[in-house]
Amino acid sequence: MERAIVSAAAGVMSSVLGKLADLLHEEYKLAKGVRKDIEFLRSELSAMNDLLYVLAEVEELDAINKGWRDRVRELAYDVEDCIDLSVARLGRADDAREAGRLGAKLARKFKKIRVSHQVAHQIKELKDRAIEESKRQKRYKLDGLVGASPSNKVDLRMRALWEETEKLVGLDGPRDEIIRCLMPEGEEEPSQAQQIRALAIVGCAGLGKTTLANQVYQKIKGDFECNAFVSVSQNPHLRDVLMKICSQVGATADSMADDELILVGKLRERLQNKRYIVVVDDIWHSDPWEVIGLALIKTSPGSIIIITTRLKDVAQSCCSSHSGRVYDMKPLDDDNSKRLFFKRIFDSEDKCPHELESASKDILKKCNGIPLAIISISNFLAAGVPQSPDHWNKVKESISSPLHGNKPVDTMKSVLSLSYFNLPHHLRTSLLYLSVPEDCEIERDRLVCRWGAEGFVNPKPGESPYEAGLRHFNILINRSLIQPWKEENGVVLSCRVHDVRRLSLQNSNQENLWIKSIKPHVRSVACFVDCKELHPLTEFEVLRWENYGSLRNIHLANIEMLLQLRYLSIRGTSVSELPAGIGQVQHLDTLDIRETKVGQLPSTIVLLEKLAHLFVSPGVMFPAEGISKMKGLEQLIRFSIHRQPLGFLKELGQLTNLRILQAFEGETFTSSLRALGSHKLRSLDFSMRMNESTIPIPTDSSFPALPRLRAFSIGPISSLPIWMGSLANLELLQFGTHKFTPEDLQVLGDMPALETLVLDYAGPFTIGSGAFQRLKSFRVDQLYQLLFMPGSMPNLKHLDIKLIYTSGSNIDLGIQHLTSLIKVEIFVNA
Repeated sequence: MERAIVSAAAGVMSSVLGKLADLLHEEYKLAKGVRKDIEFLRSELSAMNDLLYVLAEVEELDAINKGWRDRVRELAYDVEDCIDLSVARLGRADDAREAGRLGAKLARKFKKIRVSHQVAHQIKELKDRAIEESKRQKRYKLDGLVGASPSNKVDLRMRALWEETEKLVGLDGPRDEIIRCLMPEGEEEPSQAQQIRALAIVGCAGLGKTTLANQVYQKIKGDFECNAFVSVSQNPHLRDVLMKICSQVGATADSMADDELILVGKLRERLQNKRYIVVVDDIWHSDPWEVIGLALIKTSPGSIIIITTRLKDVAQSCCSSHSGRVYDMKPLDDDNSKRLFFKRIFDSEDKCPHELESASKDILKKCNGIPLAIISISNFLAAGVPQSPDHWNKVKESISSPLHGNKPVDTMKSVLSLSYFNLPHHLRTSLLYLSVPEDCEIERDRLVCRWGAEGFVNPKPGESPYEAGLRHFNILINRSLIQPWKEENGVVLSCRVHDVRRLSLQNSNQENLWIKSIKPHVRSVACFVDCKELHPLTEFEVLRWENYGSLRNIHLANIEMLLQLRYLSIRGTSVSELPAGIGQVQHLDTLDIRETKVGQLPSTIVLLEKLAHLFVSPGVMFPAEGISKMKGLEQLIRFSIHRQPLGFLKELGQLTNLRILQAFEGETFTSSLRALGSHKLRSLDFSMRMNESTIPIPTDSSFPALPRLRAFSIGPISSLPIWMGSLANLELLQFGTHKFTPEDLQVLGDMPALETLVLDYAGPFTIGSGAFQRLKSFRVDQLYQLLFMPGSMPNLKHLDIKLIYTSGSNIDLGIQHLTSLIKVEIFVNA
């Protein structure tokens, strides 16, 4: 995508401009000439930033614009690195501990003068670079941008409408499923009372939503009096869309005089009491649907509306106005991917030369079940690439890079890029970051923390960086730009995704001597192999985050020299000790030491006042004193209560920003928990245990009130706590093994905010009318007989139960009474 690097530059520029403003504060006591240079830089970069945003709206740039854009990006990064290092060095110059024999005051003065001269020299060099780039921009008239606007391009999806049916593989099942949903077998002629059926097909770019909708449309449109298929697109002209519907359904319209309101009226008149099918393809916003939906009246029994969109919230909005349902389109499975691939190359769904099987498997893996990607690559291979393993392996290695002269792949990129171009600029940067690493599962929390470490998130007032990152993550999921992978209780926990500032090393079979030359500029390192050239880490002067799978104790020496380190993951390494210097890494936001050999945290850990996310292993012991200093801590994950000193458990309640707490078994720390509940605690997890015993938690009123708690997980307990019903704001509740009584069920059913309920064991019991009014997701891992009564769980959308069937069990669960269900998974163990 041409605008990818532009957005990355625009993303860093916002951070740079803010830091330049901060550097002008009096506390740094900069020389007058340096302050003027900084003010100039700030003004010049601000103007460049405006032009970068203009460039970001142009899909194709000429070579001159590309070169200028890339140089400005590098300039922005270098300015930010200079500021960060300068601020850190000026701060250290004020540190009395570095005084030396000349005395604290005199030593600080000389050091600050020396550092100030270094800063002045670097700022002057950056100013000269900015002046040169500004002159170059004027010299080559970069404001006369060469490029094509996406709105002027041919709609490349249109060929999908006329794709040969015999070449379409993997659509028969989804097509027939949708038809059965919209037109149940055995249905008599529609009555006047019958509702219009609406269905929204939602999924990422390239899945074949338009093709699938057209296949359904072509197969059943003959059963309707009126039919229409229209595309809306990103920037629709609503009058034109309404005119096209009018033309196809036979409504008389004046192309010169009729406005939108008149066209809506004519369509309503034409469709009144007529059975119609209308496909509204490629909707990007709910606003156009509000007008189109008015024209598709609800007084036409037996009519069908099909919508396609990449955005889940748009799909839900469209369906809610016409009592419809959402069909979440999935990538092709492995078998259908191979059938489609082989059909287009070898004209056979199951024949592939033996010597090409390995290469074809690797190519298909990169396509990730996306039909458009499979079709584009197969067309390229079939158009003249010799059928030899060497040539196909070269294509495989080139898939992530441009394939010169490959029009099918260019088409694929154009289609996929539409979703990217529709993103706000700050989200484009977050999306581009997902290119590291390639082709693997990415944990949500780690990704969100890394976004924060890189400065990619801009929290709203009252919102933490982590919460802002979650918002970014959910938007990208909703827009189908990243693929949900691991889900639990309706929450996406990980995803997958279809410049040397960020370094990802994934191949150990190569020399990496070039790394040394780029170390001073690298901001992030993700290493999945053992690479000796990465050491020492202290040479990465501006490193923001590090994730290195083969670290040992010696590699963490002098970690305090990494002035800008914000994210450190040593998860799964052989590290057994954190150095005392970790306490001096003052910008550290996230520390992950899970699955390491670390048994005790150094006492200096409490100096990390900005640390927000701390992930440890159950065996790790905290310092006895000082945890209360870590006021920035928001997440504390996987620590064992019974391993901790009493002083630590007492001070824990003073962490006023702690939102998420996950603890292993041990006696409860009631006073601290009460204090945390009065602060910001939102999620409490006691579900983990290290043996088969029940969780030692009081079930009487001695347990502290937690009025703000939103999520609560608890392991095996002997009885339902009497305080459970007092959790009025609880949205998610997860229980370990417990035999529920009817009285227990009544307590849970009356909880006013509960949306997700997960039980290890349940039944037999009956869900009565009016119970669980807000519940949306219900899962039971072991269930003995369950019955839903009319009016129970009226908002339930997801049902996942493992039913233990015994002789005499009632097979009728009353699922027909769950009127809002959209997903059901029932496993029966007889």
